[in-house]
This record gives sequence, structure tokens and C-alpha cells, in this order.
Amino acid sequence: MKLKVCGMRESTNISELLRLQPDYMGFIFYGKSKRDVADGLDAQLLNAFPSSIEKVGVFVNATLDFVKERVALFGLDLVQLHGDETPEYCSDLKANGIKVMKVFSVGESFDFGELERYKPNVNFFLFDTKGKERGGNGELFNWGLLNEYDGAVPYFLSGGIDLENIESLSDLKVQPYAIDVNSKFEIEPGLKDVERLKELKNLI
Repeated sequence: MKLKVCGMRESTNISELLRLQPDYMGFIFYGKSKRDVADGLDAQLLNAFPSSIEKVGVFVNATLDFVKERVALFGLDLVQLHGDETPEYCSDLKANGIKVMKVFSVGESFDFGELERYKPNVNFFLFDTKGKERGGNGELFNWGLLNEYDGAVPYFLSGGIDLENIESLSDLKVQPYAIDVNSKFEIEPGLKDVERLKELKNLI
């Protein structure tokens, strides 16, 4: 199982996390997020990442041009779409050689039929907990719902994952391709506790 650490922003913290070698590192390009990179992200640092660590840009209902510009500037390997983006929107990015992950928020129930229109146009799904914010809520949903998923497209799992509940993932019929962690491993929004992330990496 692979590891994605999301909501990175500070250059020193990014450099610390690079030494841990997560599989994916996420950067949020959304002004309403507490973890928005704004204008503070160091493009030179990101473009010097080893190829073993993929850079993920998180976007919410952004224009296609905005997404493509950020992909080019920061050398993003994957875009994570956390808004109401359509299958056609995803298809446009994929046609431009950009890998796409579409996020779906899961509440007390979830209709997996919603995914069908997106399957040809994405590389991954991400299942997160439905909450007040678009991600980073630190809350769990009932992971048992994922046993209804056919697993046709690999998925990332997010929402309240921490050191105490990580072992419960072994009960799932279709295992996540990766886990995506954020707020449970923060000192403050945008600043990660690398020591706790080391513990997590050792558990997966």
C-alpha cells in the first residue's frame, strides 16, 4: 500500500518529508483551504523531486487553464479533483497527458454507480469523508461501504486515517492502492509531524 501526504506548503517541511520518501506528496491550489499554497510554493524545489515521489496538485472547480499552468510550473505528476468536475473535464486533462484522480465524498451511504461515467477518464478515484470542508476534516466514514466497490479503478483512501485505525484497513475486500493522510499528522495546518509520519510508514 502506497502513502500520500497531502497539504504540504512549507519548503523546510517539504524537504524533511522528502527524506521519508512517501510515494506521493500533495499540494493544495485552492484559496478557501487552510492549506492553500498561495504564492509560497518553491517551484525549483518541486522540480528537483526524485522521480520516485509523485507530486499531486489538488484543485477544486478550477479552470482547465489554471490546472494546466500549475502542472507545467511545478512539474505535477497527478491532479486530484476535489470539486464538481465533470467526466468531460477529466477527459480533457487526460487527453493532455495529465494523470487524473477524481475525489468522491462518502457519507452514511454512497452510490457507486456514480463512478461509471468517470471510469474511462481517470487513473484513480479517491474516497474521502463528506464534511464541512473539501478534505482535511480528519473524520472517518464507514469503510465497510467500500466492500460494495468493484475495484475496477485503483483508489486512494482518505479521511481521518491515523496510527490507531490503520490496521482496520486489512478487513477491506478491495484494498486501497494508497492511503492519503493530512490533518491527523499535522502540527498546524500545512505543517506536518514527520516523526508521526515515520511511524505510519512503518505500519504500512
